[in-house]
Amino acid sequence: MNPLIAYKSYQRRFLKPLRTAHGEWSLREGFIVQIQQNGEIHYSEVAPIPDFGTETLAAAREFLEQRSRDTTLVVPLELPCCGFGLSAVEPSAAEQRSYAIAGLLPAGAAVIAAAEQKVAAGFEVLKLKIGVEPVTVELELLQLLLERLPAQVHLRLDANGGLNATQLAQWLELLAAHPAQIEYLEQPLPVGQEAEMAAQMQASGVAIALDESLNGPAAETWLQNWAGPLVIKPALMGDLAQQIERLQPVAARVVLSSVFETRIGLEMALRLADQLPDLKYALGFDTVAAFCDGLNFSQLGPQIKPSHRSTYDPQKIWNQLPPLS
Repeated sequence: MNPLIAYKSYQRRFLKPLRTAHGEWSLREGFIVQIQQNGEIHYSEVAPIPDFGTETLAAAREFLEQRSRDTTLVVPLELPCCGFGLSAVEPSAAEQRSYAIAGLLPAGAAVIAAAEQKVAAGFEVLKLKIGVEPVTVELELLQLLLERLPAQVHLRLDANGGLNATQLAQWLELLAAHPAQIEYLEQPLPVGQEAEMAAQMQASGVAIALDESLNGPAAETWLQNWAGPLVIKPALMGDLAQQIERLQPVAARVVLSSVFETRIGLEMALRLADQLPDLKYALGFDTVAAFCDGLNFSQLGPQIKPSHRSTYDPQKIWNQLPPLS
């Protein structure tokens, strides 16, 4: 028998708008799904981000409404977030492990003080958004940051596809001079310019990770053939069981990343992590402090442990949300 579903929507306002190359992001919206099957109740999450090639919030809502009335509906491939949310019914049978977390830094001048706080808290990997300020300003800030960071702390830089070829060359010149401190540069050029990014990675020696490119029509090609890191946002990538099958062969290059989902979505992503024993990169899950709404971990530092996950109570989150109007 196909599972029965109900759903509620949520709106989460960022304490401070997130600044990226796509602009400012101030409100996170999505859905929590209640799934009833074989006398048990499970919870999942549908959290679209159209800028990353997913369905819109309206399209997700329309499908969830239809699916709540017709249990025979199959999730179309063009609704990957719905596919993710309706696939993760059974808890992971894999052993839970501890995972390092990469600290998320703000864009702009606030990055120096924020980095010092993250390092003091024990983070050994930090992630900085770039492509927000003028490139000369950001390069100066990065140089200053590199001078102040302890040698054991590594940096990831995320451009969200917001650079052009000239700007990329400027960034690579600086990054190539600090190979011990730079982990990788993430999606510097827009989707469709993967060949140029591959050529620049080989020429510079700086690792370039794909992110947005892995949510488009050529995703499978790049998963199998890209030489650098692969930034995977599980909530945007469709059926969870299929993700496990696709990612296990390339797990050593996978970097799992949050999309500012609730704790329900994060737990689902952690179930994926549990199935990938070859993961080596710190998880991009430092998103908890972006909100203060009770929909996530109360706090999360430089590591997530099984003890953190033992308090998982998705029904409490479900009960906190108002009924659909």
